[in-house]
Amino acid sequence: MPSQITPESIHRKRVRCSLPATLMRAGTSKGLFIHRHHLPADESQWAGPLLAAMGSQDSDARQIDGIGGATSTTSKVAVISPSSRPGIDVDYTFVQVAVGSDAVDFSGNCGNMCSGVGLFAAQEGLARLQEGERSVDVRIFNTNTSRVIVDTVAVSEDGIPLEDGDYSIPGVKGTGSEIKVAFVDPAGSMTDKLFPTGRRTETLTVKERSGTCFSVKATLIDAANPFVLVDAATLPPYLMPAKKDSPGYLEHMESIRRVGAVMMGLARNTEEAAKVRGTPKLALLSSVPADKAPKDDTLAVQVLAFSMGKPHPSLQLTGAACLASAVCVDGTIAHRIASSDVNSSKIADALARTSARETSPQVAADTDSPANSATPSESSTSTPPSEILASEPRNVRIFHSSGAIDVGVVAASGEDWATVERCVVSRTARRIFDGTVYYYQ
Repeated sequence: MPSQITPESIHRKRVRCSLPATLMRAGTSKGLFIHRHHLPADESQWAGPLLAAMGSQDSDARQIDGIGGATSTTSKVAVISPSSRPGIDVDYTFVQVAVGSDAVDFSGNCGNMCSGVGLFAAQEGLARLQEGERSVDVRIFNTNTSRVIVDTVAVSEDGIPLEDGDYSIPGVKGTGSEIKVAFVDPAGSMTDKLFPTGRRTETLTVKERSGTCFSVKATLIDAANPFVLVDAATLPPYLMPAKKDSPGYLEHMESIRRVGAVMMGLARNTEEAAKVRGTPKLALLSSVPADKAPKDDTLAVQVLAFSMGKPHPSLQLTGAACLASAVCVDGTIAHRIASSDVNSSKIADALARTSARETSPQVAADTDSPANSATPSESSTSTPPSEILASEPRNVRIFHSSGAIDVGVVAASGEDWATVERCVVSRTARRIFDGTVYYYQ
């Protein structure tokens, strides 16, 4: 029997809406690039249009009724506007649209999406191209973290921003034009501190539902995005052989992340931490196999990263910047792993030759390490010696499941101070289509 049309049902009839947008592949992510003036002025009203456009309304894990790709790396949005800030070209707000739940997350930045912001801004006329110049530096202010990123985009002889080229990145088939992404002064993106707890190594104690507990060694660091970097060798034995995508294994990983969130001051308790899946992020670190170890003075570490509760297919760009920063600071989990075995002499030489600027984040040394037991307490306010000047970046190579990524880092540390001046990573990006996304509300 056909349903009857009543005044109430007519009143509830949904309205078709439209949203001008550009779909771009940026690094190893893909998502919508939207001019801010096409969205409501009030950011609190963005959730409805973005969830519907991506297909996450009604908690659809397949995003079948939208343009999302049903993964965290293909369910992203970059909102761009001209900037009124001195020396900045565009403001950029990143939105992670959840897959399988009707939620949006504004809590952190996405470096891969950021690699497309410079190209998008240059193509849209939001960044000034100088006649005769073969590249343009697009200065970007990320509103999520209040940090500046500089995208260097190649320009053709005719003054056209280039997409095509011969540069390749792991996780993307084919090649494109190299885009250099520089995270400037990335420390304290959400916590205002490079090491939110004041220590470079922590012991995280995780309580399971059964009531039993396990502990892991970790570094809680905030550079470009806050991360919980865990020494994979300290995981309990029953987690080591587990399938990386099994529900039980992922539940354990999420439990670690939540404890880290509380210790970093990003949540008052683990229940509150469960409501924000985007930050902090979690990554497991291990040594690089001998056959993969670089033969030059490149520093190296291996990582398994997680995104929105699942293993990341490669590595977040902010994760690369954050992890590389940790490698270059003495006393962190990343430093210890990268400086073990074949890398021990390399990292000692690199840290000896890498220096810092005078205005730097102030952090305490690793009070969890016997080797540093005599260092100042976490309340120390010491700063780097003023005569130390910035140096050329040191190269850090991070191996992940899809390949490897190189990061140029200018960072340095002493017993009671550490600084990260900048991290530079290369990506590629391109437009996929320009058009209008239709959705119902």
